[in-house]
Amino acid sequence: MQELIDILTAMASKKGEIGNPLELFLDMAERIVKSVSIEFGAKNDEVAILVLTSDQKHLRFAAPRKFADLGTIPISKRDSIAVNVLAHKSGEAMNNVPMVRHVSFFESVKIRDRPAVPIQKMITVPILLRGEVVGVAQVSRKGDSAAEAGPDFTQSDVDKAQDLFSRISPYLLEARPERF
Repeated sequence: MQELIDILTAMASKKGEIGNPLELFLDMAERIVKSVSIEFGAKNDEVAILVLTSDQKHLRFAAPRKFADLGTIPISKRDSIAVNVLAHKSGEAMNNVPMVRHVSFFESVKIRDRPAVPIQKMITVPILLRGEVVGVAQVSRKGDSAAEAGPDFTQSDVDKAQDLFSRISPYLLEARPERF
């Protein structure tokens, strides 16, 4: 974890020198995804980072990078798992995602060179900075069935994700472009 924080610190310190701050921010999000993927034994496309927009009215993807320009999720959208976690400031594990009403549009977006695979299980945690919610992070397990997706997530996994994202939030938010 310290290695990731050192890398993020170095990257964030370059914000004033970079011509396109959005690229730096998205690069940092990708670096976080790689570390989180390793921590949870997930693939890179099974980790998502959504950050509140500058106007505080939407969640916008910082990762996966391909999603950054696909649109936003209004924080008034109550059938969004991410929005509900944002509103309650409390993380959760769902091991039956297909049975829960949620925004599934992003699941259908092909990221790799194979068809999109549905999310079966997911941890969703608020990204907190000094007690304020600044975004949401999700770690999922994908597969054609729950069994194929792998083991269920536990409360311990939620706690681990919450701790990890709380520790990196200052660096991520420091690099967020003014108009995101």
